[in-house]
Amino acid sequence: MPEDNSSQPKDANLVAQEVAAAVEAAGCDYALGGAIALAYWGEARGTVDVDVTLFIPQEQRSHCIRLLQNMGCTMDADEAAQSLAEHGFCQVEFGGRRLDVFLPTIPFYEQARLRRRQVVLGGRPVMVWDAETLCVFKMMFFRRKDLADVEQVLREQAGQFDAEWVLQQVTEMYGPRDPRVSQWKELIRESR
Repeated sequence: MPEDNSSQPKDANLVAQEVAAAVEAAGCDYALGGAIALAYWGEARGTVDVDVTLFIPQEQRSHCIRLLQNMGCTMDADEAAQSLAEHGFCQVEFGGRRLDVFLPTIPFYEQARLRRRQVVLGGRPVMVWDAETLCVFKMMFFRRKDLADVEQVLREQAGQFDAEWVLQQVTEMYGPRDPRVSQWKELIRESR
């Protein structure tokens, strides 16, 4: 008897393509981040989720919830709305995969929006964070896996990466004494 794969989650790249298509069809600006964006600036790695920023103001989170529902996302709408209100972030399910949805909550997002890059994913154009913006977000999260991702990007993008811009953004957000700033400087030293 053939194995039933209907409960298997879709490939993360396919989910990212479908999310991008649905968001574009709704007329919403977006950027894919996380491992999807990392694959263009560093080494591709497996992922259990897809990260997307939707350029919808946080106070219009009900519009975000409707968009996600219209896309076919599975979620508890009240929990998602509360998470968006409190954190500018929620988790839903799309195509059997976790979809981490971010809304712009700090001024940096406007600079990030201007730096997005169009790339081809599975034969279709999608918007992703550029290498520097991706590194800023990874320094914001500041987890061990994020630092490893940053090291990859610095290796792969050597000579074409604006490390000073990243330093400026992180310093403006957190102040010169934050450990993120000293860690960034150390990562840059090591990458040279």
